[in-house]
Amino acid sequence: MGSERILVIEDDPEIARLHESMLRRAGYDFRITNTGSAGLELARSFKPMIILLDVGLPDMSGFDVCRTLADTCDAYILLVSAQNTERDKLTGLGLGADDFISKPFSPTELLARIASVLRRREREKARESERSLEVGDLILLRDHHLARCGEVDATLTALEFRLLWFLGESEGRLLTRAQILERVWNDVSGVPTRVVDVHVAALRKKISEVGAHLQIASVRGIGYRLDAIETHHYARL
Repeated sequence: MGSERILVIEDDPEIARLHESMLRRAGYDFRITNTGSAGLELARSFKPMIILLDVGLPDMSGFDVCRTLADTCDAYILLVSAQNTERDKLTGLGLGADDFISKPFSPTELLARIASVLRRREREKARESERSLEVGDLILLRDHHLARCGEVDATLTALEFRLLWFLGESEGRLLTRAQILERVWNDVSGVPTRVVDVHVAALRKKISEVGAHLQIASVRGIGYRLDAIETHHYARL
């Protein structure tokens, strides 16, 4: 290990010490801070691969920190919270978190989650030889997390980009929510299937904003399919 950088944003001193001991023994390169503002600054300078983010912070909501991180960095975000309701999970995952860990947790569980995310990162790196994907009149640019249609760009979060890329490379094929959760979220924490719906709604809005002739069709109770719309048909809609 050693090259895998992990940022911990946690204000509880006891849990922070647990993180420090666990990550040091595992050989990770890590930084720990106890405020959201310092965490955002460290995310820019340290460029972590994984961020362990506590929801309850003294200076700002962990959900607000999550939203900013999802828009500004490529790290995988693991939310840590004493709250374990489906609403909290949906909120965090809907804002761009990749996983949700409930307190209390064991060091073994947390290390397993981190290892799972790192394996997923390696699988994604193996698939990232293609830097762009063309779907209908939309081009996805991996290096910039952009969706481009003509001269109009839409910036996507890391999760939105992974979801749209998966839908795009499977154009015309129905994908179940389970398939989407496995590929995009790695489905390591019992992610509620409704979180897929939240991100699909966001993608539909951005596709519309750039004027792409695409639609994400939903099949009730099953999943989603990305379809290109013929221009002449689109004009009549």
